[in-house]
Amino acid sequence: MAIILLDTKTINRIAAGEVIERPASVVKELVENAIDAGSSQIEIEIESGGRNLITVIDDGNGIEKEDLELAFMRHATSKLGDRELIEIKHLGFRGEALPSIAAVSRMKLSSKASGAEEAWSIRYEGGEKIGELMPCSLSQGTHIEVRDLFFATPNRLKFLKSERAETQAIVDIINNLAMINYRIGFTVNSGNKKLIKYAKQESLFSRICEIEKEFQENALKIEEEEDGVRLTGHICKPTVNRGKSDMIYTFVNGRPIKDNVLIGAIRYAYHDLIPSDRYPFAVLHLEIPYDQVDVNIHPNKSEVRFQNKRLIYEIVRRGLIKTLSKRIGSPAASDVDELGMTEKIVRSAAFDTREGNNELINNIKNREEKNRKEFYERRPSSVENRLIKEFAAPNIGEKGLSEGPGLFEMQKLASQKETMAKEERQVSLIESHPLGFARCQVYNTYIIAETLDKLVVVDQHAAHERLVYECLKQKSSIKRQELLFPEIVEIKNQAGMEMVEIYKDKLFEMGFEIEIKAENKVIVKGIPAILGPIDVKEMLTNIVDRLTEIEDTLPIEDKVNKILAIIACYGSIRAGRKMNLEEMNELLRQMEETPNSGQCNHGRPTYIEMKLSDIEKLFERR
Repeated sequence: MAIILLDTKTINRIAAGEVIERPASVVKELVENAIDAGSSQIEIEIESGGRNLITVIDDGNGIEKEDLELAFMRHATSKLGDRELIEIKHLGFRGEALPSIAAVSRMKLSSKASGAEEAWSIRYEGGEKIGELMPCSLSQGTHIEVRDLFFATPNRLKFLKSERAETQAIVDIINNLAMINYRIGFTVNSGNKKLIKYAKQESLFSRICEIEKEFQENALKIEEEEDGVRLTGHICKPTVNRGKSDMIYTFVNGRPIKDNVLIGAIRYAYHDLIPSDRYPFAVLHLEIPYDQVDVNIHPNKSEVRFQNKRLIYEIVRRGLIKTLSKRIGSPAASDVDELGMTEKIVRSAAFDTREGNNELINNIKNREEKNRKEFYERRPSSVENRLIKEFAAPNIGEKGLSEGPGLFEMQKLASQKETMAKEERQVSLIESHPLGFARCQVYNTYIIAETLDKLVVVDQHAAHERLVYECLKQKSSIKRQELLFPEIVEIKNQAGMEMVEIYKDKLFEMGFEIEIKAENKVIVKGIPAILGPIDVKEMLTNIVDRLTEIEDTLPIEDKVNKILAIIACYGSIRAGRKMNLEEMNELLRQMEETPNSGQCNHGRPTYIEMKLSDIEKLFERR
């Protein structure tokens, strides 16, 4: 068969098969052009999910009259500088979008260039120009209509999804582009329905909250920099997660991309905080020297290639872990005295009874009294009542012996002063600690604590589980407790016994003394001292099952952490155990000093907060 040179019309339709997959692809290409044109407002209108009509209107720089016809030629572009493909700074650069769209639709482009006196329009149908350039009415920018998409390639229509699915794909594309281009206003209409209306914003965080409301209360700021690569953005607390990865937004030099290196680094940072089948909320922007990233590797420009993958992975991983490890109400995990923290976790420390100076206590007390008056009604507190009585009472030292108080009065006064000192300590804790002062325990499972403006409910088991886990991770060797009566544990499968043999030494470092007795039995002679009385058979079986399940899918460090998580679960305070106030407050103080203490090892929250203002609304005080 003879070799022939394809005509321009066929070439454009073939190219359209790569660039234009669905209506959302058209919207992406046209909106990227509008962004590159310096627009401040972009409006998109669609009908039937983009099949029948896609309109994109912008107020950008526009196209000169003499360039309108050239814009529909393949590989005609105004966006490549002198350094060609080495430093690409625009979203579009190949010059394929307009000819590819025109090849498979009926298209009209109207534009008025900045400084031009008149606007001009041009029409294409199935890749061929219809008529000549015509003057039109347009105040500024560019107006593009794309009708009857894929009419020239009807086979492609069979592969489109439902109208609702195609509409959602367009919304997702706009959300991605609008996220990073927060200084531009975006509007999307479908028929008479307004799908999106984003105002111009001054910061990325404002646009994130506009698109995803959950970021407002749960966001953590990310900043990391190394070797000219800068990472910024926001992530959500681990308690906010989803079953799909569609809430992970990643950008490189202002370009929305999907990259396995970035996704892998994000998932690694969260792997200890959320279940393995869940995904976090994250918006990350990497600014990389343009000559260190290649954006010309995918027809839709949705992927990039990094010159130094290891550096990018490490910056993202480190930046997220550093932020996620911040203690409750304090600047960074690096400020924690790790050794002191771990020792406090494994033993019950005495309740901190240090008192501030009189001026500080009085200031704190005055603020507490003011809050009480606002919340309840104008009435003195018990502390205030006793202070009034003491200041109003005669000076005991000036009384005669006959006028002095009796033994009962002295004991009563001493008791009152002790109570006052205790309340002053409570006020100090409420004022100076993010998790406040524990008031009580309910259902022998939940600790109720009070801060100045919130009520805090702590799950004692989940909280202590995280504390023990972080403690275990910090220790190279865990103290061991010898069993008076060694336990014989039967491992029912060969794979499980193989795991015991492989990890026997590592389990010894974790506090387990294990001796292999037979092909399917082991003797447990010692366990981690932190565990206390537990079901040894159940725990070892659980560890072996977990090791067999993960096999070679995780590096050794992660496998060790999985085992430590199981140990922590068995060694933590159980739900149903009664605690006194000193134990509750010690748990709260340790949570404030421990990285990642907002979530247990399984990704569940360790505490929740109820704002005082929300409680007041429930009782119609606001």
